[in-house]
Amino acid sequence: MKGRTEDRLAAGISIVLLLILAGGSYFLAEFASDRGEPAGTRKITHEPDYFVDGLVLTKVNELGEPAFRLSAERMVHYPDDGSNQFTEPRMVSLDSARPQVELRAKSGSTDAQGDETELSGGVVLTRRASAADPELVVKSEVIVLSTKTGIAHTTYPVEIRRGTTSLTGVGMEFDNSSRQLRLDSRVRGYWQPTQPPS
Repeated sequence: MKGRTEDRLAAGISIVLLLILAGGSYFLAEFASDRGEPAGTRKITHEPDYFVDGLVLTKVNELGEPAFRLSAERMVHYPDDGSNQFTEPRMVSLDSARPQVELRAKSGSTDAQGDETELSGGVVLTRRASAADPELVVKSEVIVLSTKTGIAHTTYPVEIRRGTTSLTGVGMEFDNSSRQLRLDSRVRGYWQPTQPPS
């Protein structure tokens, strides 16, 4: 008789514990739904979800030919807005029909689609010399490159050197396809004509 009573008491305590556990789970689920977040979901914040060291990416054009190469010491991806941050990025155009253009900077970032890349911190744009044009070097603190159009632009002060010609100004747009460079304001320059052979 005594053993049956102990068994009933143990069963009763087990049932009470299960009811408490079920009630607690229900309370926690209701509390999470009251906060506007489905149970089991995690709020996405601007914290990196992955990174890549020694990154090298090559983008191809519509014909499948290499268009440009992006390399960086490190790339960090952020899931909330799909953006990427780069350390020591370097972008090089790979179009054989045009002079090679290289962009270097201390840091950079792209949007989720990768349509625009903003380079900042000691940005240097270099277009190699060709038979028709001398080397072109552009320096600024920030340059934004559109990967669709290949146009680089900035609203910051710029220093430009093209052969023996040097220019400074504020705001610039450079189109490698048309070989046009436009300065927006405060333009100052130094031009040294080539000396005729004696």
